[in-house]
Amino acid sequence: MSSGEIRRRHTSTMMSGGDTMPTATYDETHLSAPALLEASPIHAGTALKMHIPAFYSFLPSSIQWLLSSGWCPRSWSPQWKRRYLIALGGYLYRFKDEHGSTPKGAPITIDTTEARIISRNDTESSDNEFNCLLDLVPDGHVVFEVSSMTKTQYFAVESREEAVAWVNSLRQMRQDAITRNMGHSKDVPYPKKWKAFDASARRLQEHKRRIKNRMDTLDRREQEMQNLGGPGSMGYFS
Repeated sequence: MSSGEIRRRHTSTMMSGGDTMPTATYDETHLSAPALLEASPIHAGTALKMHIPAFYSFLPSSIQWLLSSGWCPRSWSPQWKRRYLIALGGYLYRFKDEHGSTPKGAPITIDTTEARIISRNDTESSDNEFNCLLDLVPDGHVVFEVSSMTKTQYFAVESREEAVAWVNSLRQMRQDAITRNMGHSKDVPYPKKWKAFDASARRLQEHKRRIKNRMDTLDRREQEMQNLGGPGSMGYFS
């Protein structure tokens, strides 16, 4: 079910205990790529983003290699997809291209992330699934990761210099954000437009979080009904 369908349905669908899901009214188009670019972002440019199926990380390395080698449908295997990245204020935004009207996914909060360049020789990633993913990297591209306590995302750019520029920009943004949060940068000007975009990014994150929680709740309910052999086995919206 699409997020649009969820937004239309959840205002009238009851949560457990008789509570209704709060209405999400946020307009994502406020955070368009052209609008962010006009605000003089810290860094912007095209990159490839690795999209990994949810089940992939739970598979043995031999099965991961099989999926990555092209023997299975593309939808089952990790894929690099072109994105346009914009780093502005306290967030990293992903768009389909520089003309994108809405971000792809929720903005990434910079002050809780780490950024670094990685390779096959990186000892920290030598035993995980990323070695399989490196075989899919286009020739000449360099990979950097943006990670938090809950999620790691991989990006690839056309040169090491470009990867270094991205990592340095994100690290500086993180330090600046932490300094602001501690109240140690009162004398450092922070553009009003950036403050407005930061506020919109927080609202969009919460908007995406409500949708995800709603979908997780529906999935759990349906699974419970299927386990009981009840009418939920036909689906909630059948």
